[in-house]
Amino acid sequence: MSLKILFLTPAVPYPPHTGGQLRSWHILKYLSKKADVTLISIGRPEQYDSYMPELKKYCSRILFADPKKFEVNQTFGTFKALKNRFAKLISLRPWLLDDFVDSEILKQIEIAQPQQFDLIVIRFAVMGYHFITNKKFRPLLPKLLVDVDDVSTIVQERMLRSMAWSYRKLRTYLDLIFLKRYYRKLKHAPFSFTVTSRDREYLLKNKMGQNIFVIPNMFEVNGKKLSSVDQIKEPEMLFCGMMSYPPNQAAVMFFVEKVFPLIRSQVPNARLTIVGKHTPEHIMKLGSVPGITAAGYVPSMDPYYEKAAVFVVPLLNGGGTRIKILEAMSYERPVVSTSIGAEGIDVVHGENILIGDQPEEFARQCIELLQNPGKRKEIAVQGHRLVKEHYDLPVFHRRMDEVFKFISER
Repeated sequence: MSLKILFLTPAVPYPPHTGGQLRSWHILKYLSKKADVTLISIGRPEQYDSYMPELKKYCSRILFADPKKFEVNQTFGTFKALKNRFAKLISLRPWLLDDFVDSEILKQIEIAQPQQFDLIVIRFAVMGYHFITNKKFRPLLPKLLVDVDDVSTIVQERMLRSMAWSYRKLRTYLDLIFLKRYYRKLKHAPFSFTVTSRDREYLLKNKMGQNIFVIPNMFEVNGKKLSSVDQIKEPEMLFCGMMSYPPNQAAVMFFVEKVFPLIRSQVPNARLTIVGKHTPEHIMKLGSVPGITAAGYVPSMDPYYEKAAVFVVPLLNGGGTRIKILEAMSYERPVVSTSIGAEGIDVVHGENILIGDQPEEFARQCIELLQNPGKRKEIAVQGHRLVKEHYDLPVFHRRMDEVFKFISER
């Protein structure tokens, strides 16, 4: 195999516990069919010993960068921490990059000898920092393909609109300025991916890219058969997502505080189960609220989808495509979402999803599905059809083939 690809990811792709890891995993498997792949991921090697056989099926070489980013938090509130924060501020570097501007990551890139690769594929814009800003890597810029994924500037713009004036808002505003400055450097990468057309238009409008391809998130529809959703007797609702992601935490709090009481006033025995990796303590404590279970991380979602009558996505912020919606639809479970929660997916309200942006509206959609088994079945079947036709792996493979055909002809 003559083509050589260097693939950088912010988290080890396997096992794919999160939406980001799942996207990385499918991209890695695709790349391995086209080329000899060297993988660089952030992670501690000893934690992935048992997964190495699976990773080695698709990588000829695997390098781990361990920046010990979690240990930095131990200095929070100290003079050293305050000094570091001030240094970052005057460096004009966005806070979002803190975990990725690290000598350990740079060391692993240098060990990989990136100049020997034909293509350098980078997951998330932040992982491209060393290639985009380091002068010694400038000759390699024509080899870069950046999978932007979430456009973080869009996320921060939305956060600012909902924040009251405070030091935190000022800091976020400054960070947005620095982050946009960094994102404009993406124009030096000849190829980019986004997960939605809206994100692509945003990058082009703000001169943050050149050849930008829309590669939506995907979910493998593997034919798992659960109980038909119209046969579920209990009014059980389900939310799942990576709970270290602030928009997911905000979504859960919005639902529990504003929506759930409205649902329980009409459906007194309605229940909500919250599932997600890295669930913080304040979310776990919601398990003490009547009708709510905070399950944290679970090894398999199958039992939870089996008993779920409705899947809820009450997101008020965030970006990209919601793999959680694609997953729920692939399990043939009906979805109620906010407009922001369903962004990037070609859904139609009332046909394959129900949309509600205000608490009363969101609650009304949930109540309708909980009380109407036939409606649940109708929405679930159409959602499953949508995923199968537009977001299943064969569709992803066709789009990737088109991109690599374009790159090879350049």
